[in-house]
Amino acid sequence: MKGNVFIGAVAAVGAAVLGQSLYHVAADGFEAKHLAWLGIAVLTLLVGRLSVKLPLPHCRVSFADAFVFLSVMVFGGDLATMTAALDGFASSSRGKGTWHKKVFNTAAMALSVNLAARVFTRLVPQNGQWGMHVTLVDLLLPVAALAFTQYVLNTALVSGVVALKERQSLVAIWQDSSPWAGTAYLAGSVAAAIVFLVVRELGVVSAFAILPFPAILYLTYRACLDRLVRTKGGMTL
Repeated sequence: MKGNVFIGAVAAVGAAVLGQSLYHVAADGFEAKHLAWLGIAVLTLLVGRLSVKLPLPHCRVSFADAFVFLSVMVFGGDLATMTAALDGFASSSRGKGTWHKKVFNTAAMALSVNLAARVFTRLVPQNGQWGMHVTLVDLLLPVAALAFTQYVLNTALVSGVVALKERQSLVAIWQDSSPWAGTAYLAGSVAAAIVFLVVRELGVVSAFAILPFPAILYLTYRACLDRLVRTKGGMTL
């Protein structure tokens, strides 16, 4: 019961945040950058299905985080919120996800990324506008804050609903899942920052240079988790 209430609350807030972002995007009108974002959105849907099930109840790691972080840096918080919602939906659509699981994951991703993007924007100089020359050093604090905020919010939401549903310790679930998620967020944010610098030099189309990264990370995680499963005695992922 408590789990369903929690899911409903997250879904309601996430829907409000997503609706606000959709309104802002529609109000701004169509721009050339939206075409590039559509490409990223399609890739997010495809790559979002490259999720790996963790050795925990109902927990998966998605590898589209790099696209989400890149969306924050290149397109801003509203389009990034929409990208995150697509990632949440795609990652929960694989397998036999129930409708409330899909709603929760979609809403949780939209909510956490929207808030993380606000933190990122606050740390970018000139009210969220980059200057002519940007280096990795300039990106260090904003990107670290973006990844950390997203990591804390999203893992807290997911761990919370699993703890309520499975009647287990929130701290124990978070400790088991957070290292896997943290590694994915860290790697995704670094890849996004590097590609962001390339985008500023070569244009938005070069954002697709990030494409091989999720596949590489997926294969790495898959190998590590398979080894973990064999070590623990054949648990099925």
